Amino acid sequence: MNPDELFRIEKEARQRGFEVVGIYHSHPDHPSRPSEFDRQRGWPEYSYIIVAVKGGTETEAKSWTFIEEDEPFGEEELKVVK
Repeated sequence: MNPDELFRIEKEARQRGFEVVGIYHSHPDHPSRPSEFDRQRGWPEYSYIIVAVKGGTETEAKSWTFIEEDEPFGEEELKVVK
């Protein structure tokens, strides 16, 4: 995601009384864990939900985060409430 686009979305969310706490994307035919590309492009303190998709079907979702620029992602609990 382009940083300018994220800042625009965060500003709009705040104006509406919301807060952006994370970003999600899918990994077609790959596990739901962050790639090196994800790590290089990630921003600290956001949650990153990654959905594994196999054969066009969602198979697993996990959430990841990190606090400091130089630390690896750590998995965090993901609760789905319906």
